[in-house]
Amino acid sequence: MALIRWIFAIAILSIWTALIGTALYVALYQADPEAPSGDAIVVLAGNAGKNSAGLSGETQARFDAALALYEAGAAPLLVMTGGGEPPVAEFMRDAALEAGVPAEAILVENQSRSTLQNALFTADIESLDKTAPIIIVTHRYHLLRAKASFRWAGFSDVTNYAADPDGGFQISQGLLWESLKWPLNVLRAAAASAAAAGDVPRENYLKYLE
Repeated sequence: MALIRWIFAIAILSIWTALIGTALYVALYQADPEAPSGDAIVVLAGNAGKNSAGLSGETQARFDAALALYEAGAAPLLVMTGGGEPPVAEFMRDAALEAGVPAEAILVENQSRSTLQNALFTADIESLDKTAPIIIVTHRYHLLRAKASFRWAGFSDVTNYAADPDGGFQISQGLLWESLKWPLNVLRAAAASAAAAGDVPRENYLKYLE
């Protein structure tokens, strides 16, 4: 019994060490240069809850940061991502149109329900060149997982831009969730890649990427 207790204690300690280590790594991860440039700015939808424009606080902040980049000439194209009922990406498109962005400068990915799906469905947009540079706009705690997800989906030149550039080292609910989502993302992405390599139809495993 003593041996079993020791094994159990070591296992729990190892799990907590891994989670804390992941959280610290994510918290200390630095965004890419503050004045990025690329062919497209990809805006990732944030957490649940909506304001009068149909956007959550996080999504609104990301949209505002992306719009500022677009207006500064960082890229000629905005890609709004995010599903839901109704899709968050469509609210962001409407907000961009109201802000004066021409319709031809906006692309919409409105099916995704997770970061992995954000990346996968954005990669499906035929008018986007996956070898061309893109700028991903999200919150600091989400930067690392977002970049890894888009690289997994086939984008070879990815720059991160934080919607909260003054972040620094902060312990937040989002950061704590990231320590759990990172290993889950790795496992799900690996499983999806294996399924794709085995010619499993994508619709058969997409739900496991939500």
